[in-house]
Amino acid sequence: MKYHADKIQKELGLPFDFHSFRHTHATMLIENDTNIKKIQACLGHSRISTTLDTYSHITKKMSTETVDIFEKMMNHDA
Repeated sequence: MKYHADKIQKELGLPFDFHSFRHTHATMLIENDTNIKKIQACLGHSRISTTLDTYSHITKKMSTETVDIFEKMMNHDA
């Protein structure tokens, strides 16, 4: 895997390494509402803060869903 990751990085000029898969994996699971404790266990982190602070990232889908939730809350109160 490391060989192929290096090849992708060199040939396409993308900042990419095998470790990136862990970040992507965690973010995709969070984006799809997987229980954070299950993700923590899957990644083998002893502290949930490692999973949340280092391995998860906000996606466009998450941002859009947050706005949608807020709009529903505001419309419900109106």
